[in-house]
Amino acid sequence: MPVVLNYNATVVTPTVNGTSIPIPLAPGGVGVAAVVVNVPNSNQRFVEIKATVGLQGTSGIGGVLFVLFRDGVEIYRFRQDLLNGFNEYALVTLQAVDGNATVGPHTYTLGAQIQTPSSLVAAAVGPIDISATVIG
Repeated sequence: MPVVLNYNATVVTPTVNGTSIPIPLAPGGVGVAAVVVNVPNSNQRFVEIKATVGLQGTSGIGGVLFVLFRDGVEIYRFRQDLLNGFNEYALVTLQAVDGNATVGPHTYTLGAQIQTPSSLVAAAVGPIDISATVIG
């Protein structure tokens, strides 16, 4: 039966409008949250990463690309569209499983960038959190 081997979480802000991190146009993404977790030596080890980001589109239409990195290497990506950018809010949730983590400490970083050239202006405004659970 799998057991939790380690856990860590980072809460950038627990509320809406607790921060304002402008999201740049690709390829110049910005990190919105990061968490460090230590993976112990175990026969089976998976790292489950969960993140939540509150977005606000202040103008335009377009998509925000979220990229999850392990120690600077991309391991997961997904896109959230903001179809009516004028004061549109979206609460985006990511859940990913990293089955390739080696033993030792790892930094998981969630980055964001506006994916397509458009008139979209967006920011990460909160809530923003990320957690990593090592299961073995």
